[in-house]
Amino acid sequence: MMVTETSPLVSSSLMDHTNATTSPANHTETPFDPFCTGMLEGTLVWAVISVPCSLVGVIASAWVLSLLLHDLRDIYMINLTAMDLIFNVSVLPAALCFFLWRNEVFLKINDFIYCLSVSGRPLFMVCICVDCFMAVLHPITYRNLTRSRYRQVVCMPVWGFTLVYGLMFIFNPQLFITPYMIVPYILSLPAITFCNLSILHALRKQDPSGKTDVHPQKQRALHTITNSFVMAVVSYLPPLVVNVLMPVLPLTEQQSYCQVGTPFLVGTTLGGTIQPLLYLSHRGHLKNLWGRCGGAPASS
Repeated sequence: MMVTETSPLVSSSLMDHTNATTSPANHTETPFDPFCTGMLEGTLVWAVISVPCSLVGVIASAWVLSLLLHDLRDIYMINLTAMDLIFNVSVLPAALCFFLWRNEVFLKINDFIYCLSVSGRPLFMVCICVDCFMAVLHPITYRNLTRSRYRQVVCMPVWGFTLVYGLMFIFNPQLFITPYMIVPYILSLPAITFCNLSILHALRKQDPSGKTDVHPQKQRALHTITNSFVMAVVSYLPPLVVNVLMPVLPLTEQQSYCQVGTPFLVGTTLGGTIQPLLYLSHRGHLKNLWGRCGGAPASS
């Protein structure tokens, strides 16, 4: 009688214990899928926008780099453009890897290259902004600095930080959906904003001599301000917004990576295309190209 009376309780407790032990196991046994199998919508959005942009970016970056190599003084822009060129070249193979090859080794290499753009671009943009800040607000000190090799020295820690940052993502791709992703932006955006606002304030002051012509150095500073603000809106702010909202969204780690994190990588690709195009536009090369292609109105 005792057996028959307690057997339902025993069987019920055994079922509860089985469910409690097997359910978490089944949940943790699902491995993280960096290729987003079954969740390709976000990857499709990224590929459809990024691949065409990167093709334009390869041409524009190569063009800018060829112009810069004729005059090696703009060392920061050379490094920035080289990073953009490497990144743009990697986008099409990355898309093929996601949809066709599904090779984890190549994916890790692509993650490393992507981090060159995520980390190196904003940090070198800081260097360019600080350079213009010194040229406009402290011209005497700037002239003394230009006689030294300080720019080459500054490039070394930037590259070092960028390489270490990229290696972290090779070993743990889930870092793309963590606050580590926005560390370079947190480091660079305050400096870029301070330098840009200071330069803009200085340029708004009226020339004591009454001249209305814009000095070439000031013109370069205006271009730098334009470039950095455009890059901040297009390439730097979206990852910051996504990482702030990510913990609030009711999504799993896999869903956050595939459906939110991956589509927002488009901003980085757009940045790698817009940056060289802005450089070419400010120096009149795009206007000259348009004229040679027949875009200029015919003279009567």
